[in-house]
Amino acid sequence: MGTTERRARSFMASLQNAGYRVLWKPTKATIPWATTAALAATAVDPLMVSFRALGGVPVRPVLAPHGWDLQADDLLIEFDEDLHFNRYRSLSLATPGFPRLPWTHAYSRYTLETEDRCLSAGKHGGKWANPSSNRMFGGSDAEGILGPLGSSRWKQRAMYDALKDAYALHSPGVALARVSIHDEIGGLNVNRATKRGVLLDPAALRGFIQSRTVPAAAGS
Repeated sequence: MGTTERRARSFMASLQNAGYRVLWKPTKATIPWATTAALAATAVDPLMVSFRALGGVPVRPVLAPHGWDLQADDLLIEFDEDLHFNRYRSLSLATPGFPRLPWTHAYSRYTLETEDRCLSAGKHGGKWANPSSNRMFGGSDAEGILGPLGSSRWKQRAMYDALKDAYALHSPGVALARVSIHDEIGGLNVNRATKRGVLLDPAALRGFIQSRTVPAAAGS
């Protein structure tokens, strides 16, 4: 088990300790995956503005990230680690027409303050580029070089995150919360707690999750 999964499973244990009924990576049959094909054009068009700004190819893509991280009761939770915080996510957080989401302020700050950690974790191999992301964004710079092309995989991940945000905003019955390893919950840094297997305070965790949730009613 890699570090990323170990941290996520540690966070899952904290959710269970807080009384949530948690499902690890719910299947497509259990929870429909977010795709641009499932959204109306009015929801997809703003995403395409961000896609073009990131250097996306002229052909309109079908964006289809593979699944959700966790389901806690009826709530979808994305557990975002280092690779989600960089200049490209900063741009996709500012997708035109998006309302201010419960995580926008903190996440925008993390994209500026922690990109060095993203680079350390994601400058090699498939974390930097893969055939799919290169086709989508016209290639990448050499590994670790944030030049004119930069990392196509980082850009792809930033668009997938924005798509999931849009899906929660526009799909009836879908509630979504995002938690970052850079967050603090009950006085504990999530990254340090999950690396060490320390359970987060149940009441603090429940309050934090509530504060970070786009409720299902917002997508009606």
